[in-house]
Amino acid sequence: MNPKEYTEHESFCLADNAELKRRFLRIIREYQNSKSLKDVKLMGMDYDFKKDEFFMSYYIGVDWIDAEKQQAMVVLPKIKSVDFQTMLMKCFTCDKASEDLDQVFFIRTEDKPIEIDSSSFQMEPLLIVYFINLINRIAKNGLKSGYTVREECLNSKIKGKVMMTRYIKHGIALDRREMVDCRYHEYNIDCVENRIIKNVLLYCKQMIFRVQKSLGRHLEQLLNMYSSVISAFENVTAYVSPQELQHIHLNPVFKDYKEAISLARMIIKKRGYCVEYEKKGNKYKFPPFIIDMPVLFERYVYALLNEAYGKSVQYQKGTKADRPDFLKPDEQLIIDTKYITDWKCRINSDNVRQLSGYARSKGIRRRLQVSDDSTICPCMIVYPDSDGIATFCPVSAIDSKNDIQLIDGYIQFFKVGVSLPIVYSDFPKL
Repeated sequence: MNPKEYTEHESFCLADNAELKRRFLRIIREYQNSKSLKDVKLMGMDYDFKKDEFFMSYYIGVDWIDAEKQQAMVVLPKIKSVDFQTMLMKCFTCDKASEDLDQVFFIRTEDKPIEIDSSSFQMEPLLIVYFINLINRIAKNGLKSGYTVREECLNSKIKGKVMMTRYIKHGIALDRREMVDCRYHEYNIDCVENRIIKNVLLYCKQMIFRVQKSLGRHLEQLLNMYSSVISAFENVTAYVSPQELQHIHLNPVFKDYKEAISLARMIIKKRGYCVEYEKKGNKYKFPPFIIDMPVLFERYVYALLNEAYGKSVQYQKGTKADRPDFLKPDEQLIIDTKYITDWKCRINSDNVRQLSGYARSKGIRRRLQVSDDSTICPCMIVYPDSDGIATFCPVSAIDSKNDIQLIDGYIQFFKVGVSLPIVYSDFPKL
């Protein structure tokens, strides 16, 4: 199977392939109103009727076109060699940036795996990060409890059901009538769901050291994340039988557990079959997955802002109608990220108008503690740039910092390019 390969935000025509065009149009019509990553199909592909062209969105990943016919697609980043693994890891340095990462990266664990080339995506490190982050979210909300069967020899008391055969053999026959063998149910966190998760977590540690070269400088950070998560399962045993794995019934109240158990089953079943290389080459199988690059870039920038300014930066604060990415009240500054590389050489007037509207919103101005209606709030666009900055400085230092540029023709309007991490020779290549 050779998946069709596209690039993020690429446009293309299918005039010479009517069958594939019809299939794309049918799927697009069916899923065009999808809002969450788990519902997005064909990597968010859309169709321009005027130009008779299909165009990709800002998602990257792998998806099925037709699973029955073994037709799949791969969408690669438009920024060559961008290290989105490092971008994801950077998000974990900031609590807010690491929240709800299913809005950034989602794996369809229940779908049939797709065979892809390791040169397209190196998925094993991302799989570890994804699973540990998912379990970390579960641990923060509190582990679920359930009934587990216990068998115990009790002294002078009965609990649950008396195991008569054992009691006669070990108690009455040996003249130890006060020792009663009982089987009973106990309500605790050592339930089958948590045991499955702990079993996989222990295996994840082996996976971490197996791909430590790929993780590079992130190894220590990921091990710290792992230690934090595994400590929540201290009172949970790691044994799970094949019968328990096959006949587990999940309560719909625990939504995160459904995804966690689905992913855990996949890893347990063949011990990482989805990320092991085939003997005849560098192919491996992995379920369909999707990464929202603009949201990932937004979270990455937030981690950088948090590193530079701390709590003085507010994330996603505003009104119902107007919600810029970031507010910085101490400088009365509005910051918005735009995953548009063209911002380096040209001005996007639509973006300027959007931020100008934010600067005039009474609700936002109150959050920025602006009391004078004549005060012009400074605005700043943050965009990806290979020659951009790695850290932020105050806008008040603009005269001594050339990386933050004042946009000609506008008052108090700035732009700054942020350099994205790049995959080097000692890291997996895209």
